[in-house]
Amino acid sequence: MFHFKRQAFGALAVAPVLALMGCAVPNPEPVVASFNEASVGIQIDGNSLDFASAEAKAAAIAKADAKAAEICSRGPKRRAEFASSRRITTGDYTYVTERLYLCLK
Repeated sequence: MFHFKRQAFGALAVAPVLALMGCAVPNPEPVVASFNEASVGIQIDGNSLDFASAEAKAAAIAKADAKAAEICSRGPKRRAEFASSRRITTGDYTYVTERLYLCLK
């Protein structure tokens, strides 16, 4: 009887770990951080980007490109061109990647 209780306890201790292993990492979603008719800043959560697959990273960058093109099209300059990216620390272990796009004619 004691042996059975110990096995049941071991199974209960392992269950949360197995449940966490089955969780999918959410796809990083780009967010508009700034717009001044000359440039657009798009931020992507860096931690999500680090743990995402290569396909999810490419999709997040493509979404950021599309969002920048859509935002730039609202102003007098109609085309968005990627200029640079930087890493902005938001906490001890978190950061965002900001992609800067220039709005050009």
